[in-house]
This record gives sequence, C-alpha cells and structure tokens, in this order.
Amino acid sequence: MTSNETAVEKPCPSQIPQLFALIIGINTYKSSEVKTLKGAIADANEVQLYLERQLNVPRSQIYNLHDVEATRAAIIGAFCDLRNDSRIQNGDPILIYFAGHGGECDAPMGWAAGSSKIQMLVPYDFSTKINNCNVSGIPDRTVAALLDRLAKEKGDNITVIFDCCHSSSGTRKDRVHPARLSRAVDVPCNIPADIDQDIWHDWDSYRGMTTAPGFLQSGLTSHVLLAACGAEECAMEEMGRGVFTKALLEVLTTIGADKITYSDLLGRIHALPEQNPQCEGYNQNRLLFNSRAPSRGRVLYTLIRNNNKYIINAGAAHGITDGAEFVVYQDRDLQRTTFPLGTLVVLEARAFYATLDVPLGDTQFDLMQPGFALQTKTGTEEDLRIHTTTDEAIVGVFQAIVQEMQYTGSEFRRILLVEKDKAELDISLEDGCVVFKPLNTLVTQWGLTRIPFRVSAGIVEVNNIILASAHYFWHLRRTNTKQSLQNRVRIEFTRLKELDEFDDDFNPLITPDGPNLNINGTVDLIVDHNAMYGVKIVNDTDLALYPSLFFFDNSDLSIKSYYQPPTAGMFKVDPPIGPKGSLTIGYGSGGSSPFNYLLRDGQDVDVGFLKLFLSTAPVDFSNIPQRSPFCVDPRKGRLAQVKTISVWGTLLVTVVQRRWPDRSASEPLIF
Repeated sequence: MTSNETAVEKPCPSQIPQLFALIIGINTYKSSEVKTLKGAIADANEVQLYLERQLNVPRSQIYNLHDVEATRAAIIGAFCDLRNDSRIQNGDPILIYFAGHGGECDAPMGWAAGSSKIQMLVPYDFSTKINNCNVSGIPDRTVAALLDRLAKEKGDNITVIFDCCHSSSGTRKDRVHPARLSRAVDVPCNIPADIDQDIWHDWDSYRGMTTAPGFLQSGLTSHVLLAACGAEECAMEEMGRGVFTKALLEVLTTIGADKITYSDLLGRIHALPEQNPQCEGYNQNRLLFNSRAPSRGRVLYTLIRNNNKYIINAGAAHGITDGAEFVVYQDRDLQRTTFPLGTLVVLEARAFYATLDVPLGDTQFDLMQPGFALQTKTGTEEDLRIHTTTDEAIVGVFQAIVQEMQYTGSEFRRILLVEKDKAELDISLEDGCVVFKPLNTLVTQWGLTRIPFRVSAGIVEVNNIILASAHYFWHLRRTNTKQSLQNRVRIEFTRLKELDEFDDDFNPLITPDGPNLNINGTVDLIVDHNAMYGVKIVNDTDLALYPSLFFFDNSDLSIKSYYQPPTAGMFKVDPPIGPKGSLTIGYGSGGSSPFNYLLRDGQDVDVGFLKLFLSTAPVDFSNIPQRSPFCVDPRKGRLAQVKTISVWGTLLVTVVQRRWPDRSASEPLIF
C-alpha cells in the first residue's frame, strides 16, 4: 500500500432491519391425550437465533410463544398484536413460524369449498375430548383471515413457515420409526360451524366467496407459505429437531436470505425422507422477505488436521486467498456452539483446497475429528479500491462508515481509498446526490462512464453500494493466473429463433440463427426487444468440466446466474461438459431460458460481462449472484484427491448493448 492509500475496513450495515416475527413452538400440551414432541421448542429457538445473529433483528421485534404461553387465545392475540404494532410499517417483512402439532378434521357444514376436510394448527390448550371439546384447534380459515387482515394493514411481505403436519396422523409413521416423531394429532371431534366467526365473517363477506380449505393454496396473495410437507404427509422430527426446520436454516445461513427466492430455497434443501416441503403463494418467486432483511451468506468448509497444518476442502476456485482468516468450530451448527476452537490463517490456497496454520504466536489446537471453518477475514487480494473527492459531505460519509467498524470486527473485505488511476470505482457528489463511475477501461471504452443511478449522501445508502461493489469487483476480476483454459475452451454467442417444431412437452424448439457473435471476446449488439440469445460452451480439452456462467451488469452492480450445474452435497455430480464436449445454455439440453437485453430509459449504451467459471471438480458458486444495491428493477466435505488433475479457470466476454444512433441520451435516473 502506497503512502496515498488509506485502508478502511468494509463494514456491515448497522441499520436495524425492520423485520418482525411471531415464533411459536409447542412440545408439551395441556391434554395428556396429545403426544409430547421433543424438537418444536428447539426449532423455535434456532429460528430466533437465526433472526438475531444472521439478520441482526432485535429481540424486542420478536414475539415468542412456548408451550403454556401458546394457548389458542394467545396465538390469535399475537396476530392482532402484530397488526396493531405501530413500529411495523407497510411493507416491512413479517415472519410467522409455527412448530408443533397440526391436524385435520371434517369441515362444518357450509365451510368446505371442494373438500370435506379442513386443516388446523394445534395450540397448547387443545382438547381431544369428543363430548366436551372446549378448546379447538385454529382452523385454516381462521389463519387465512388473520393473515389477510395483517396484510391489509402491513402489506404482503409476510412469510409463513409451518413445521407441522397438515393432515391427521392416521398413518402413524412414528410407530414404524421409533426414533422419529410425526407432528400430527388426531382430531376426533367436529368443530362448531360458527367458531371464530368474529374473525372471518367480515373477511369472507368482503371476499365474496367461501375460503378454500387447507393451508396449501397456490393463489395466496397475502403471504408466502413454506410448509414442511405435503397435505397428505407427516412432518417429522428426529434427534430433538424438526428435519424441515433444521434443513431450512442450513440453506438460509449458507446462501443468505436476500440472495434466494422462496421457490429456489426449497430446491436447495436436501432430500427429506417421507416428506416433501411445499412453497405456496402468489409471490413465491420473490426474494426472501422481499430482500428487506439482508444477510451475508455463510459458507462452512470441512477442516482436517494433517501433521502440524490444517487443510480445508476449498481453495482458489472457491475464492479463498492467501492470508484469509477462519474460525474453527467442532459442531456444524454454529448457533449451538458457544466458543470456537481457534483461529487459522491461509498459508497457501491451491485449486480446491487450502493449507492453514494458527496465527504467529498462537498455540495449535487439537482436532480429533473433522471440524468446520468459517471465514472471518479476507486476504488483501479482495480489497476494493475506490477513488473519491475531498468534498466535505462525502468525507463525512466515509468517516461515519469508519466509525461503524466497531459493529463488524474485521470479517469483511477492506476498502482502499486510492488515486484515480488505481481505483475500480469513482464516487463523487453532484447536485447533492452521490454518483458512481466505473473506471474499468473494458467498460469506459464503449462509452459507459457512469452508473445511471444516484443515491442520497447518507451513510446507509452509500454503504450499501460499497458492500455490493466489493463483492461485484472481486468476483469480476478474480481468475487463475497459474493455469489457464482460455485457449482451449470457447464461448459461442448466437442469436436464436423458434422453430415450428415442438419437444415432448409441447414447447417450441429453439435453434441458433446466424453466426457466432463473440468476436475476440466482445459481443456488440444493437438492442432488439424481440431478440433471443444463447451460448454454447465448447470444450477442446480432454478434461471433464463443471461450468458456471454469470452476467455482471456494470450499470447496476447486479450479478445474474445464467447457468450453474446441479448440486448434490457430498454425492457425486456428473460433469455437464465431457472431454471434447459442449454445453448449450439458453437452448438445447442446457435447460435454461434464452437471454434478452434491453436498455434503460435514458441510456444509449450499456456494457455487461459474461463470466464463465470452469473447474474439474464441483464448486458451489451460489454465493456469487447478487441483486442490484440500488433496490430497483430498472429493466421492468471431501478434499481433492492427490492424483486427480486440479484445474480451474475463467473466461470473460464483454457484451455491449447499443441503441439505434438516432436516440438521444437523457439524465441519469435518480432514486
């Protein structure tokens, strides 16, 4: 670092997320006729820990009901408390979580709409007495009305997670598997037809129809539901935890809530025996919590001790760099672990593994079985270099950002304030707003000299851009300088057309239409709203390859996934590209949709990058994609075997998008 460089640690935003939650966990029920569970409260506690530790949600914003607190009246009352909470503004994310028994019973006369059964949540004081059913479950109709009322007051950014059964427990799967318990209870009595009429009567009248029974409804508009199982299945628990909640939290803490949609989230969960989680709701393709509660994805790497050194099952291909620091835990479930075993520093990052040791002066620690390493500090290669003016307002913002380091420790990429010719991004003040200018000549040579958005000169707004910029530029520039596949793997970029032929699913066949548009690493397009494009990756090597393709948008700092190979955890994944083989993306057997490029209003030229990551072993790049920090949609465990060949590399293609020359430019958009 030269004398003109100033190091600033990249902070985590200290803004408290406006997420509010109602968390319900019931193990023990008042009635001795209701089977006692073992993992519902543990699940509820783990969800609360996730909110507090991963999303920075204050405990004061979490309503928590356990066992005797979770009576029928208390649960319904908690919904009303959320609706009346003046701290919750329209659009703030709200989470409703329930772990406990669910049930099913005959619908009262006049209730059913296409089914004779209704589903219900089972509260603590539920009674199973046939002739004296004083306390009923909470029917699906009541829950739907409560959620609809809440949405009308606070908006539809509501996430509902039910780790319970939706049907009766007649199958009794826990009798077949003694170590597993089902979260279902038999409901022998019919409920009164007028139960909760004060809650749902006006609601049904307003809607002008009777409510479809069941929690699983694809047309839900008030909320998105993540359910532990299908309508005819049982939600199971084992070893003191619900298998669904445990798997769900593992995915959330790995990827980050603001980087995955509800529907994609369930696709990331490993297979759960005898149950199939469901995602229902009109907004299921929305990012979790509508991305209003950002979190940083957490990646745990398996760690072993080899003589006097430690080895993790991730290396340069995963983005690990020399000098990066990790803390080590014995238990994979970090939320249950109080203290780490110690800290390690990367000595050398190879392709798919890295060698680590304790920091100078520290004592090595024993590792009797594989542990788990969590990265807490990056190497200097990941530093973001920015240039900014000496304007007093901008200087004040950066001083405030430095002060916020006390909230973060040293676990993020550093920010270096450097001279303009050494920077990746320029930040300045225009008309009271902060503007951002890319400095990469691969971008500016085509005429894109500024990002077409401005933000107010506030610490949160500027800091969000810096957070996204550090992530964006690191993954854009990182590559393997020692081994290159650039000359032996080709990217063909072509326009596509639909044929009058159809596949077995009656989808029109799509085929290339015209020549390869990738000329010496650049694709130069005149934007056509009706055009479709696709990519063919051609492998001229004798190696089987795993490709991941992303689009880096220099105008909004978003990173979109065009293709990622299947994931299977510790199981074998067949390479998508064989030796001397190829893979089509956007058409053919690649399985993804064609690409299309548009220009924002006021923009006559745009520049993006197609970046292809290649490796000879599966590498999970799911932490790379990110949404734009400008918060708009302006375009409406095993170590590598010693004897295998360990190769990884990247290819970069510039995609220039132009408007027809008679279109004049206008001012940048202001948000």
